[in-house]
Amino acid sequence: MTLSSAIEKSAVGFVAGLMVIFALSGCHSGNSETSPIAPAEIPTTFSDADWASVLSVISTPDGYVKWNVVQSDAEGARRPLMAYIGLINAVSPENHPELFATANDRLAYWINAYNTMCIYAVIEHNYPGTMLIGEPPGWIFRNEQFTFGGQPMTLDELVRNELEPAADPRIFFALSFCASSCPPLRSTPYDGAVLDAELVDQGQRYLSDPRAAVRDGDAVKLNDLLVTMHGSDFLAGFKKMLGVAPTGILQALQPYVQNDSPIVGATRVENLGFDWSLNRPPR
Repeated sequence: MTLSSAIEKSAVGFVAGLMVIFALSGCHSGNSETSPIAPAEIPTTFSDADWASVLSVISTPDGYVKWNVVQSDAEGARRPLMAYIGLINAVSPENHPELFATANDRLAYWINAYNTMCIYAVIEHNYPGTMLIGEPPGWIFRNEQFTFGGQPMTLDELVRNELEPAADPRIFFALSFCASSCPPLRSTPYDGAVLDAELVDQGQRYLSDPRAAVRDGDAVKLNDLLVTMHGSDFLAGFKKMLGVAPTGILQALQPYVQNDSPIVGATRVENLGFDWSLNRPPR
């Protein structure tokens, strides 16, 4: 289930852009502080160096985003961000498969691209207070299109077409979609060569974070990402991994937790809800 499947569904029209990063729905704010920088030529190797430069200055140790730094460009992150968006706009595993040698290289590209476009959407919408902007709420994910290797696609379509076929629920620990309750934004790009270790670390980190799970006696409160949005993915992942169906979401999450997780030892689940406000650092 994609993000917007957890949000109230209704129809809204959208207008596809012809050349740049995304085709915008009619509700778009029209704000554009900067434009993507297209690569002078298609590279012979794909590099996340610009994204690494951005992450090093905008991500806090807790994985929130320093939006004041993004907005003011105080650390010079804007140009490499737009250069990386321009690269994503021009190159993907679909139109240049020769640049992505392994399945993990391809997955790392799509995870980084998703997270980058969420940052870009926030800039384009003038730093909204919530990621549920638009009508219906959540249309950034469902109706707004971005360009990946020349192909327009919504963020929901990216998840459905490029990530879900991997059948690895750990991917959902890596998608940082700029809401306060979402997984933390890492300070380095995902890298196909070490992607498995990064996803293990990200899962352990998120499932020990009060944004995702909070212990209350013998119960653990889990947020909607783990239960409503992607609970079925974790249930299916457990069955694929161990060959038996889990008894429920608590058991399905056990392979991804570390000892300090509030999930450990819990016997029942309660609802934590989900905070869709922009993931600014807590004051």
